[in-house]
Amino acid sequence: MYASEQPEIREKSATNAGDRCLFPSTRNLRASARVLTYIRTRRMCRRIHCLLLVLLTLSSSWGHAAEAPVRAGLTWPTPSSRVDARIPGWPLTQVLGRIAGKTGWEVFLEPGVDRPIQATFTNLAPADALRRLLGGLNFSLQPQANGPARLYIYSSDRDRATQRIQAEDTRPGRIKNELVVRLKPGAKRTIEEIAALVGGKILGKVAKLNAYRLQFETPEAAEAARKTIAALTDDVAAVENNYRWEAPTTVDATSGTVSNPAAPLKPKVSPDGKNTVVGIIDTAAQPLSGDKEAFVLSRTDLVSGASTDPGIWHGTAMAEEFLRGVSLTDTSADGSTVRLRLYNTYGANETATSFDVTRAVFQAAEDGVSILSLSLGGPEPSPMLQESLSSFAEQGGLVFVAAGNQGTAAPYYPAADPHVIAVTAVNQQGEPMSWANWGSYVDIGAPGVTYVPFQGNTWVITGTSPATALTAGMAAGYASRTGSNLSTVRQVVLKEMSFTPTKP
Repeated sequence: MYASEQPEIREKSATNAGDRCLFPSTRNLRASARVLTYIRTRRMCRRIHCLLLVLLTLSSSWGHAAEAPVRAGLTWPTPSSRVDARIPGWPLTQVLGRIAGKTGWEVFLEPGVDRPIQATFTNLAPADALRRLLGGLNFSLQPQANGPARLYIYSSDRDRATQRIQAEDTRPGRIKNELVVRLKPGAKRTIEEIAALVGGKILGKVAKLNAYRLQFETPEAAEAARKTIAALTDDVAAVENNYRWEAPTTVDATSGTVSNPAAPLKPKVSPDGKNTVVGIIDTAAQPLSGDKEAFVLSRTDLVSGASTDPGIWHGTAMAEEFLRGVSLTDTSADGSTVRLRLYNTYGANETATSFDVTRAVFQAAEDGVSILSLSLGGPEPSPMLQESLSSFAEQGGLVFVAAGNQGTAAPYYPAADPHVIAVTAVNQQGEPMSWANWGSYVDIGAPGVTYVPFQGNTWVITGTSPATALTAGMAAGYASRTGSNLSTVRQVVLKEMSFTPTKP
């Protein structure tokens, strides 16, 4: 169940510029318990403001602070273009799928030679890029008179390259060969009947919305199906797009030891069994460092699989940074009642879909999550996801979403959804980093660079993602430490970490 309190209406101008925080006056706090909560909240509000200044000061002194976040992937605009790559241990078949999708080539691989590929380079000619991307295997690129070129990858004999690699389009945006179909309550036609009518394959469902994900052989088939399904007005409530959202930023190992502000943190058993439960919707996460794993209640795979990157995964880094945020505001000596549920919407893929993120939001609600942290998105809104976030907020939930790393004021979803708190990355002066989004939908700013010790290495994470995880952690710790309801927490966060959009 969601938290029982109702959220305040989102009104950025509703805060009082002369106040340190928004709280009721003491004359309205009659019960001693409420007076104590009020005092604690005032103190914690000042603490959040001071902590933010300290964090911004430290982040501005770190060498990575001005560097733009980097994403894993392959940049190959045309078959003859020069190539950039950042491949963190993907299977060769995954790399080849990306090559086929970028170039339009037909790609064939010798069976049994798949291997993990790690490669990072910029501005290489196609032939040089292939040598770096194929893990020491031989290759032959053969032009065809009446079709796309064919790329063969093999160990010694080209004729053994018989496994056709499926091209993969991983560009953010609408998935052109998919539709999301929402049926009306009591619809006479089943989704199976509709899928058979239009030649679609059912990939998944969101039961709470009576919504189904359909895949088609081609974009043209999907568009034809859209018209047919939309005409079934007695049974169909809506036909929507499914969106592919870009991969999280990657993380890098750094030399030396960097000290992040943090306090000792240990889990506390709540006497009444009630915890502040937070859901992080991200990639899969490895076991957390030290005693932090004790804060994790569950891991849920909405999409099967996980990264093959031998380093720290994005989901792991966000969980670690979230708990650091908790340690800064929940400083009780006997521990914190904050707990984590981790939702994997990427699997082994570079991207997540709006459909799977929606599934994660509803699953989190069923799991008793009251605060969500999301570090993903794209340029177009998903009505289905907007409805799920609206439902979450209306039942008392609090949602923090990364504003994006494109360095633009253009809307970025779901951060631009009115039911969430959009978080950007700012410098010591409170200005957005050059790569951070700064549009009018952005609510608050926090440091966008952090260092996470993990498995013997220190990893630098840059972007609006760590800013979001840190903020969600501070908010959760604040709620746990003061006993404040989430409506009050929302007001405090919007006041103490407020961001006024200005062009960098």
